[in-house]
Order: sequence, then C-alpha cells, then structure tokens
Amino acid sequence: MSELSTKKKNGFSISQYSFVLIFIALFIVYFLFSTSLTWTGVTNILRHSAVIGVISLGMGLVIITGDIDLSVGAMLSFVSSFACIVFNLTDSIFLVLCFCLISGTLLGLINGVMIGKFRLPAFIVTLGTQMIMRSIAQYTCNRLPVDVKGVGGNTFKMIRLENGSFDKLFHFGNGKFLSFPNCGVIFILIAVLFVYITTSTKYGKKLFAIGSNSRAAHMAGINVEMTRISVFSIVGLLVGAGAFMLLAMQGNVDPATTGKNFEMYAIAAVVLGNISMSGGKGRFIGIIFGTLSYTVIDKIIAVVKVDSLINDAIKGGILLLAIVIQAASPLIKNYMSSKKQARKK
Repeated sequence: MSELSTKKKNGFSISQYSFVLIFIALFIVYFLFSTSLTWTGVTNILRHSAVIGVISLGMGLVIITGDIDLSVGAMLSFVSSFACIVFNLTDSIFLVLCFCLISGTLLGLINGVMIGKFRLPAFIVTLGTQMIMRSIAQYTCNRLPVDVKGVGGNTFKMIRLENGSFDKLFHFGNGKFLSFPNCGVIFILIAVLFVYITTSTKYGKKLFAIGSNSRAAHMAGINVEMTRISVFSIVGLLVGAGAFMLLAMQGNVDPATTGKNFEMYAIAAVVLGNISMSGGKGRFIGIIFGTLSYTVIDKIIAVVKVDSLINDAIKGGILLLAIVIQAASPLIKNYMSSKKQARKK
C-alpha cells in the first residue's frame, strides 16, 4: 500500500500541470484589465481558439514524434480557398466538408511520405510545401471568374449573397450548444479524443517512443516510417477540419493572409501546453490550455490597446520565454536535487 502511494506521489508534480496555472494567471490578468467581461466574452475565448486549437492538436502530434510542420497555415489557406470553389459550384455543405477533410489528409500524406518514407528533413519539406500551397492558392484565386469565387479582387467569398445554403452553414459556425460556441465544442471533443489516443492506446505510446528515441523505437519493432506518415496525414485531416470551421464562422478566405503565422501560433500553443520541443515528453491535454492561453494573450493585448504593429513582437517574446523556461526547468531540477544530495552527505 505504501509502495503504491509512493508511486502516485512521485508521479504527480505541479510543474507537469503548469499550463493550467499559466492559463488561470493570464485569465485573471484579462479579467482585471477588461472593464465589462460577460459570459459571452468568456465563451468567445473558446470560439476564437477553435481553428488554431484543432491545428495545434496536429502540431502537438508532430512535435511529440520529434518533428515539425511549418506548412499548416498555408495548408489551411489552400484547403479553405478551394473549398470555396467547391461550395460555389455545388452549393453542398456536405461536399465542402468531405473536400476539406480529404484534401487536407492528402496534403498531409504528401508531407508524410517525403519525411517518413524518403527521410527528408521535416523542416525543409514543410517549408517548401508551405510556399507551394500558398502560392497556388493565390495564383488560382487571381485567375478565377467572379461567379466561381463569388467576389472580385484577391478574396475568395465562400458564397454569393443570393445562395441560401450559406445561411445554414453560417448559422452552424456561429451558433451555440448549451451557451457554448459550436466550433469551440468541436475543438474540445477532438481534443478529448486525442488526449485518449495519446494516453490510452498503443498508437499513442508509439508516438512518444519515436520522439524519445526513433532508433530504439525501430529496434523495438515500431514501424517508424509508417507512423510518421500517419502523423502528418492526421495533421492534414485536422487542418481540413479547421478549414471547414473557418469557412463556417466567417464565410470567406483571403489566400494571401488566411492562416498566416498559424504554424507559429500552433507551436506556441504546444510549448505553452508544456510539451517538449525535443519530442517524447508532455501531456496532450496541455495543448487545450496552451491554445486558450494564447487566445487570452491576444485579448489582453487588445484590451490594453497595444499598437497592432507590435503584437507579433509580444507573442514572439512570450514564445521565446516559454521555450527558455522549458529548457531551464530540467537544469534547475538537477541542480536542486544535487544540492539536496550534497546536504544529506
């Protein structure tokens, strides 16, 4: 009995759940600076976290395996832009959903095959596909007739005003379930599913094993190549889900700006969620709180009326600080433990 309690005691540490404390602290700051915070304002945090949150879940899978994906923002732009075309040509919400999920998965599969099968560096591969996807989306947008893209200029309008199906989709994207935003609820449900996968399935254990030591994982009988391919395919699937939610909420896409810097925001959410950038360590539930924390930071910046031109500098600084803390924590722990041992002697 005492042995079991010792294991439980050793297995729990406040530092492992620091992402909860970070979120609470940021929310308190937001509450203090906000003059009229309502329940709608609180639930809007969840709504505004939905798209980047779903993408962050995919980024978390990649980082756990020791890789990186810089293409998620451009992939979101690519999928949502062409989904607009599908919608304007078919007027079918179901076909748009299928297109987003299938096309996103295929794009992720392309990344996965190059990284997993041909063993190319994930950083270079996803940087290259990032540039290709956004460029193709912009090029196509500029050359389509107005009746296909719904509006002139560089903006893809998801639907023309006379089409009634858009109202149903827009109502869903901005609707609520038990006073919680629909898209936010979808994000939480997907997050719960992936928390289960990463903590209670063999597949989840494989991901952590690959991130800790891919060579040892291979020697243990894990198919590292196929697992990496599957991870990047899942990232594409989640980006496709994010693209559908984006369209449902706002109804239009600008391929030049949609998803811009989303790869950085997703990485920041993962880091704030206390998942190690070196791979193989972390709790997937932290990504939920990491995403919410980053949204709250956005809202704090808006409330205190900081110049919008300095926004990214603040976010970048927070990201660097989070990584420094993450890197310094083991060193501080080792130092403290060695000091305790020295005292005992």
